[in-house]
Amino acid sequence: MIRLQRYLLYIRNNSVKNLILTVGRTVWYKGQMKMQKIHDDHRDSSKLYKAADKGLQPVSIETVRLDLSQIKKEMADELWEMYRQHRFDLLGSGWVKSSFIQDCRGLDGYHYPNPVIKTDSEGKFLKKIMRRQNYANARKIFSHIKGEYEPIDWQKDFKSGYRWGADRWYRPQETAKKPGGDIKVPWELSRLQHLPRLAVLSRVLPEKKEIIYKEFHNQLLDFIAQNPVRMGVNHMCTMDVGIRVANIALACSLWKGMGQTFEADFERIVTNYIFNECEFIRKNLEWSYYLTSNHYFADIAGLLWGSAVLPESRKRSRWLRFSRNQIINEILKQFHKEGSNAEGSTAYHRLTGEMAGYSAALIRYLAREGSVMDAPQEIYNILYKAGRFTNDIMRPDKRFTQIGDNDSGLFFRLSITGSMPENGKPEEDLNDGRPFVSAIYGMFGSKELEHAGLKYPLECSLMQDLCGRNTLHCDAEKKISVKKHHKKALEYRKEYFIDGEGRSLLKNIRRIDYPEFGLYIFRSDELYLCVNLSDNGQKGNAGHAHNDKLSFELFIGGKCIFEDPGTYVYTPLPEMRDLFRSTQYHNTIFCGEEQNRYNGMFSMYDDTRCFVLELGKNVIEARVEYRGHMHERRLEILDAGIKVVDWCSHEFVQQFEQKPAARGYGKLTDRR
Repeated sequence: MIRLQRYLLYIRNNSVKNLILTVGRTVWYKGQMKMQKIHDDHRDSSKLYKAADKGLQPVSIETVRLDLSQIKKEMADELWEMYRQHRFDLLGSGWVKSSFIQDCRGLDGYHYPNPVIKTDSEGKFLKKIMRRQNYANARKIFSHIKGEYEPIDWQKDFKSGYRWGADRWYRPQETAKKPGGDIKVPWELSRLQHLPRLAVLSRVLPEKKEIIYKEFHNQLLDFIAQNPVRMGVNHMCTMDVGIRVANIALACSLWKGMGQTFEADFERIVTNYIFNECEFIRKNLEWSYYLTSNHYFADIAGLLWGSAVLPESRKRSRWLRFSRNQIINEILKQFHKEGSNAEGSTAYHRLTGEMAGYSAALIRYLAREGSVMDAPQEIYNILYKAGRFTNDIMRPDKRFTQIGDNDSGLFFRLSITGSMPENGKPEEDLNDGRPFVSAIYGMFGSKELEHAGLKYPLECSLMQDLCGRNTLHCDAEKKISVKKHHKKALEYRKEYFIDGEGRSLLKNIRRIDYPEFGLYIFRSDELYLCVNLSDNGQKGNAGHAHNDKLSFELFIGGKCIFEDPGTYVYTPLPEMRDLFRSTQYHNTIFCGEEQNRYNGMFSMYDDTRCFVLELGKNVIEARVEYRGHMHERRLEILDAGIKVVDWCSHEFVQQFEQKPAARGYGKLTDRR
């Protein structure tokens, strides 16, 4: 039923021409996929590229000029120990080992026994986990692993123990058929975002460079051997393939920049793998006439980074031109003129902003090399504003305000955020948006973003290197005007007062508006207030939006008073997915119905419309309308506190009890 409703929505929102083109493209694509599956059912899915014999053409990065001054040696040492032991802290898992014999602790009571697979140094175990036609090539690749090495289980959700398999074709793979199994865990691990980090750690720990390189070499070969192209869960989502390819490209470039010599066989295997994955991306783009999102951006960003490090060939030239042009188109399409992203989520703004920023910097690098044309000035204007948006929604605790979904997604994971608690294991804070702001500061050198560059100088220095050590120009901005509407007389009214705890909330108060996204921020010496009037994003699909209209986040004197509850998890616990995006879970009002009706796990009906009624230096009044309901809210900042007045067309409940909050995907903290 939900699928039928989506088809009807798609038909309603598209022209006849686009529908005909979509049908034609779908028929052609399915025919191609059928032929590809017939091939992969009988022969090795990986293809040998003669051009791979030429080896990699890494992005030239002056690694000696990368600023690692803020990475503490003891933190780096502990992080290296975790990676060496094949322990990963992803999506709220804590530091967990992913192997074929390690049992898992389970997720919210759901636990699946681990199928014990005895591994060996010769790679004979691969026969048990993949198709016969892929085995010979996989074992040949695995044979290049050096010394003692315990293989990683790349197909397992190491939180619940649920396992997929590389013996299955990538289409149609499915999310876990049982509750608790989270497909995002193997996807996140397969992004290989720790590989560039290993190169960085070898700079911080020079005495361990040789053993760190050996681990990088072995883990990359292990992944390539166990994950033949178009096989298993790690090829189901092209987005993750794109991010993986970009991270491999960056990691190899960093190692080469440090003077590391790759063995000929290893380099040929890696080069051939990147060729295969770039071809896979090009044939499996997550694109439609109606909507492109962060998924498609990851596809083309991965294609750009992957093809950038490939040797000269006709395919490389085509892929570079295509990805360069598409990245420029998507920046213009997916970002508002004010710099905010159109997903309806601040976390997905950060993710897409990273992909856009690093890709634009690489385009600039390739333009200097003569491979592509540079991006137009309009693109750089948007990127600067995108960085400033994340900077402006940074709370006093240095985390960004969560609006909509947050799956802790990053493009590159370089600087070490968070802290080192007493147990000695690093606890990263992926809601710290300053690494992204630092990267944008590296491109433009704007004074207002400098604090992020000082805290996380690695991203700043990397961007400076890609941009040729030249600070880019940003044209003067044009402010987006805020359209105001008329107040309506509503029957029901309630007040609520938030005490300022003896602090002067009006001292040096200022307001920052992002009307295209729908955020209004009030800051003073003692106050941070972010009011949400966002639309549902994704042209109304609301894939990552929440029922949070007229909710707000509030800090007084650096203390968190109210914060958005975040996301927690997606597919493993559908009831929790709906709870964390529900109206009742946010500090707006509830009058018996959800603001937007659910239309599947990653879609809602586009029911809500938000309007600004009054906007001043210390006051905002706004209205949300949905299916005959009207709710108006006025927040007035007084010197001694904040007065909240709600009006509604129906009986309602004010919701000011702080719910348990997830600060990043899977990271639940009881903030009540």
